[in-house]
Amino acid sequence: MKKNRTRNNRIYFHLNDEEKAILEERMKLVGAENRDMFARKMILDGYIVNVDVKPISELVRLTRIISQNINQVTRRANECGSVYENDVLILFAEVNRLKPILAEAHRETIRLCYR
Repeated sequence: MKKNRTRNNRIYFHLNDEEKAILEERMKLVGAENRDMFARKMILDGYIVNVDVKPISELVRLTRIISQNINQVTRRANECGSVYENDVLILFAEVNRLKPILAEAHRETIRLCYR
């Protein structure tokens, strides 16, 4: 056994073919590739939360775009002393694209918390 191991206690258990198939199916369902991690999480916590982060990733991407555009509009306002109406309309449109994604991420978070 390695000296730098933080988990030095081994636990063995046996599964029949049906139970092993169920274990592998559930691991696939949550995207777990490591059987030890999956078993440890289930034994200690009793559940695994599998979160779809696509809406959050899209939210971050759109927020980054809006931030860049706000910086450009601010720079232009400081240089010229005015802002083009079209620039402001583009910012409003981008914020409106964020709203449904933010709402979906919020709904998913609430659903996970109250399961």
